[in-house]
Amino acid sequence: MRAKPPADLSIRGARLFYKGHLLEGQISISDGKIIYVGREARAPKAEEVIEGRGLIALPGPIDVHVHLRDEGLYYKEDFYTGTCSAVAGGITSVLDMPNTIPPVDSPSRLEERMAKAEKSIVANVGFFSLFPSALGGISAIAEAGAVGFKVYLHEPKTALPIWDEHVLRRAVELANRAGLPVAFHAEDKATIEEASEELDEGLGPIERFLFSHPPEAEIRAVERLTRALRGLRVHICHVSVPRAVGLAKSAGFTVEATPHHLFLSSSAYESFGPLALMDPPLRPDELVSELRALLYSGLIDVVASDHAPHALEEKLAPTSVPPGIPGLETLLPLLLNEVAERRLALSQLVELVCSRPAEIFGLEASALELGRPADIVLIDLKAETKVEPERFLSKAKYSPFKGLRLRGAPIYTIVNGHIAFARGEVIAERGCGRILKPKRPIGSTRAEEAEGR
Repeated sequence: MRAKPPADLSIRGARLFYKGHLLEGQISISDGKIIYVGREARAPKAEEVIEGRGLIALPGPIDVHVHLRDEGLYYKEDFYTGTCSAVAGGITSVLDMPNTIPPVDSPSRLEERMAKAEKSIVANVGFFSLFPSALGGISAIAEAGAVGFKVYLHEPKTALPIWDEHVLRRAVELANRAGLPVAFHAEDKATIEEASEELDEGLGPIERFLFSHPPEAEIRAVERLTRALRGLRVHICHVSVPRAVGLAKSAGFTVEATPHHLFLSSSAYESFGPLALMDPPLRPDELVSELRALLYSGLIDVVASDHAPHALEEKLAPTSVPPGIPGLETLLPLLLNEVAERRLALSQLVELVCSRPAEIFGLEASALELGRPADIVLIDLKAETKVEPERFLSKAKYSPFKGLRLRGAPIYTIVNGHIAFARGEVIAERGCGRILKPKRPIGSTRAEEAEGR
């Protein structure tokens, strides 16, 4: 009987992004881990080989802001289609938001969602939770494996009175003590309500949404958070206003931007109407240019998709339009285009979608190093593609980026040592992704839990 080769899979001939540099070499993988990085001549034999000449191997990207839906919203997206969309876009790990049906707001709900997901995911998935109804439940949710807590300031989805800044600070302190950051959708509820009261009755649903979600709503929300939570582990989601970035960074917060707020402006509504509606809405050209300059300068920590799929008939409804667009299959190609056009360095891209996301949420960073999980994407910076939403693997087959021509594309996506996506096709078996849980300190003491109550 022939002995099994020491490696399950090798990547041969690609340039490797290794410790900040592009080097020629080979990667060998066994049992889902990287077992060799070095010269081809010394590499172990492998059962399967990817010929990567002309490609660049990068650590697997992490998208920290994704709505995989499923359960009561499965008609919009499910765990399988959502993670297929991820690997088709070159994303190996995603963090799922908790505004689900039913919502994730307790250890039992978190565990139920994890158990359902692990049977069908083809990318790695971590899960956010809402705050529970009582402060004393925070540490138990952390112990169950949440990657963080999510707070929607403009429409609270928890019974916890987060409008009280003392309660809010205590909740964030307890989450931080349990090792978790708190992510905020930062729009001020009062500003939105005041703007809504002043709207003309004759406005359509798009105009009503745009005018009721002005830049001031975001700025005032971040101002409130800097007063209440300065110095704590706070993450501001999908910033759309440059001033909010400066305020957040001055308080020690981390900041996330989306490709749609970086590369689209409110003029997209003229072409795409409700298909371009998201929350926060797209902003005027001058704010978009300023936000993009902050990205290039390094003030934005993370770029995430805010993948928020809806059924097409919902987006085209005449009276009420849900905000949100699919983004998993455009996130990395849009950033690769910035690299190909020499506006963004490859090392910056890796920071934005690999190392900083892992650092912020306490995850093991993907890296092309010995012993690390084999989460890898092979990209071609010379490939020219066109955004064609009808070919998305997401159930949501629309995009305000439709028709855009880009340079740079993911060619292979490897998840836990398995080839999940290869040259346009998902080939992974359901369940090859793993549930992500953060590395965290020893949990709160019983006394701390009692204090939280």
